Amino acid sequence: MKRKMMIITNSIKCKICGQVLESKTQHDFQPCKCFIESGGTKGCFCDGGKAYLRYGGNPDEYEVLSTVRPYTDKERDEYNERQIRISGEYGWAVDLME
Repeated sequence: MKRKMMIITNSIKCKICGQVLESKTQHDFQPCKCFIESGGTKGCFCDGGKAYLRYGGNPDEYEVLSTVRPYTDKERDEYNERQIRISGEYGWAVDLME
């Protein structure tokens, strides 16, 4: 099974206008200038911060600069312990990392 990855930076570079975009928080939608000016037909955007990686636009028009790394065993165990504690407090379903 694949190990989940920790997002260190979530960023891309537009090959049309050269702008480097970085999404720093969840739902931090970052479009380049040409994406805005063209109404979304040219250029690119990134989104998600450190929660998820989301890129948009023509893949030929941007370069992914994001960096990720696997969670350590300690980080995985801490995450799972927190999920179990929270699920007990609020009755949520548990999503454990393997």
